[in-house]
This record gives sequence, C-alpha cells and structure tokens, in this order.
Amino acid sequence: MKTGHAFFQDVVSYWLKEPVDVGSAVVLQTAGRSGSFNPHLHILCTSGGMTKDGRFKGFGFIDFDLLHTKWQYHLLEMLRKNVKSKEIKEKIDRCWRDYPNGLVAYIEKGNVPKGGKGLARYLAKYVVSPPISLKRIIKYDGKKVRYWYNDHATGRRIEEEVDALTFIGRMVQHILPKGFQRIRYYGLHATSRASRIRKELKDLLNDTSEPVTGTYRVTGYRDRIKKSFGVDPLLCPKCGDEMELEGIWHPEHGWIVDKRDSFFTEKIPVYNDG
Repeated sequence: MKTGHAFFQDVVSYWLKEPVDVGSAVVLQTAGRSGSFNPHLHILCTSGGMTKDGRFKGFGFIDFDLLHTKWQYHLLEMLRKNVKSKEIKEKIDRCWRDYPNGLVAYIEKGNVPKGGKGLARYLAKYVVSPPISLKRIIKYDGKKVRYWYNDHATGRRIEEEVDALTFIGRMVQHILPKGFQRIRYYGLHATSRASRIRKELKDLLNDTSEPVTGTYRVTGYRDRIKKSFGVDPLLCPKCGDEMELEGIWHPEHGWIVDKRDSFFTEKIPVYNDG
C-alpha cells in the first residue's frame, strides 16, 4: 500500500515536470467475485499536488502507458528490497524482460463507478461487507455449499458448488492479520498532516480559477444541516450572529464532539477518480 502511494507521487511529479506532494487514500481489496484471493489496490487520489513553494498544481490527464511502467518499477523494486532470495531476483529480472510495457495485467471497459463518489461508495460497502453476501448462497446441505457470482469478464451469472471446508477456506483467507489496516492515508491525506494543512488545502481549492473535473467535496456538519433542512445551525436563532461550535450533544449518546473541531465547519478537497 505504501508502494502504491509512492508510485502515484512519482507519476504525478514526472508528469507535471516538478516534484509535488500528493495525497492518497489506499484501499486493499483481497477478494475476487468468486471469493478467490485476488489482492489489488484502489487508490483515491488528489487531482494534482503541492509544490515546494506552496502552490497546488493540478493535472487533467496522465498518459496510461506511464502508469504501466511506473507501477512495474515501484512494485519490482519493493520486492527486490524486501525479499532477499535468489529466486525472487530471477523472477524480477524475468518480469523486466517479459513485460517491457509495464505490469498492468488486466484492464477492461465496463461500468466503472462514476467519479470519486461512486468509487468511494463502492469501497465503503466492500470494506464493511464479507466477500460473499448471504443472498448469494443458494443452498447448504451440511456438506456442500452452492453459491453464485457474476463473472467479471462476461457479466453472466455463474453457480459453483464446493465442500463446506473449501468454502470456509475461501472466506477466512480474506481476514487480515490483527492490527492490519485495510485503508491507509498518505501524503496530504495522512492523518497527522491533514489536521495541520486543512486550511491551506481549502484556500488553495477556493483560489483555483477553474473547477477540477471528476472530483467532489466532503462537506461537514454545518453544510449537511443546511442542505437537509435549509437552516444554518451556527447562526443564532435570536440575533442572527454566527456562533462558534463548542460541541454536539446527543440525548442518548452524550457528547459526540466535545470542544470545537474545525473539521465540522470547513469544506476540504479530497479525491479524484480512482
């Protein structure tokens, strides 16, 4: 996952012809549609990066071939540094020879979630859900499990029947080790940095003369209340002056937010198309 961020930062810096600091949220997905082990990364990223002098420099297009070759370089270098064996060295050398155009092995046209919102919604559903939902299990007779999935290539429904232990094995292989984070944030989106530079990011986005396509904003508590009920919760109903948010209290759960937190009153720029 760390390599995925390094790859993206290298790509953007190379494309913009100067070093920039980017932000990314990297989500690890391990399950294929059939429940097989198919580890891959989804990277939700900023549509550009911050230069050393504090400017935000965006991009509208990146050459696809560049993504192929840069990913190959970063992935193979990561393996070379972390797996010390003669066999891995031979396999890495063979990868360079056999794949001169890069390592993206499977890309298709299809119903990709539209925009950052669609991808974020898809990933959120995946992260909190098991590899296969109960409604896809057709029957279980105590020994065998029959279930279905939509084939990724053809879109057709495929049914498969396996013994119970094989089915359990397919499911538990997606349980990550204790403490392993399925979602990680890097660069401008790193938790330790985001709180410090949120205001700078907001000002940079507001100063952008042209809207960045394919992106969306995460709105806070104030904007959600205004959109849903047409009322600004931070305007005093008596005098109309703007109040400061000190906390949010729930009659059952108590203080949800104690002390003022700027996250609830500011808009922040987030992710480009994955």
